[in-house]
Amino acid sequence: MKTLPSTPDQIVLSSDAIDHYLTRKPNFAKAAWVPSAEFTGKDPNAIHIKSLPSQGVRASSLLLEADGARVVFVPDECLAAPADVPVNDIKPADLLVLSTSHPSRLIDPRVISLVKRMAPRLVLLNDIDASQMESAEKFRKAIDAREPVTEIDHNTLAFSQSGSPEHQTQVVVLSDVPWQMPDELATLFAGMEKANHASQKVFAKLSPKQLNFRPSNGTHTPRLNIEHMMGRQLLFFSQIYHAQNPAIPVMDLNPKQMPPDYVAAHPDWDGREEARQTQRVSDFTRRFAYMLDGLNLDEKAPGSRWTPRRLLKQMENHYNEHTANTVKKFELPDWPKE
Repeated sequence: MKTLPSTPDQIVLSSDAIDHYLTRKPNFAKAAWVPSAEFTGKDPNAIHIKSLPSQGVRASSLLLEADGARVVFVPDECLAAPADVPVNDIKPADLLVLSTSHPSRLIDPRVISLVKRMAPRLVLLNDIDASQMESAEKFRKAIDAREPVTEIDHNTLAFSQSGSPEHQTQVVVLSDVPWQMPDELATLFAGMEKANHASQKVFAKLSPKQLNFRPSNGTHTPRLNIEHMMGRQLLFFSQIYHAQNPAIPVMDLNPKQMPPDYVAAHPDWDGREEARQTQRVSDFTRRFAYMLDGLNLDEKAPGSRWTPRRLLKQMENHYNEHTANTVKKFELPDWPKE
């Protein structure tokens, strides 16, 4: 599951050949840009990026693979010569992004033929405004997509790997305007995010040994505290988002409440890596918060036992409580100094 920029054509690369993985090892701040021939394949979170040159065209199409999903970007210049787009390197595609400032190209028979051969599950038409929706509908009918064009009034689209080879192509048009969070919801989010970031500052300073510290008084390890905080936020919000859009999976990384045989998911992660994971959860929660739009803040959200207001306040308190409990461990006589 990924979020697309509002102008994906901006990341289409030049004719220089690209076939690389963007990968980052745990406990390392920066990612590495590794040629495919040198990639070991041990990072399940790596992003594969490959340029797909068209003969006689300076620009390239772009294939991006992440989380099992395949995204293809075809820029305007390549759409002008659709017969030269390397279809065999693209199929299958979960999402095809067609970026053109010339809507008439969408109904070019050669472009229609190209899209039909690719048979993507989703087609995102970029750079299409309200005055050009007629061209978008003509395109939709020409590729035999059954459902009308889906218009989204903001610039975020959730999608995932196709679960079945049998599918109907759907055509989507995004706005280039970010979704604006209502004031009351924004205030609640700000409180949760402030507590989340304060927790990150505390945990980022800890070593793996300190995170794995088991206090003699029987309280939780600091690592369980941070895994539990971010795990609950991820689980509870992904349940709500999944109920609104099944493309977003329910993600349960929440550890059990310190059983005798508790084993940390990542005992070798340092505090900075745990903080990065917590920030990713925060980013995910905000990125898809548009799915809370229109919900009553004081009624249970779809797929959840929480009302949005109670959940946001509970997570704010949860971060504050578990972080305070961790800070108390620093004063214990057996607290490791490094």
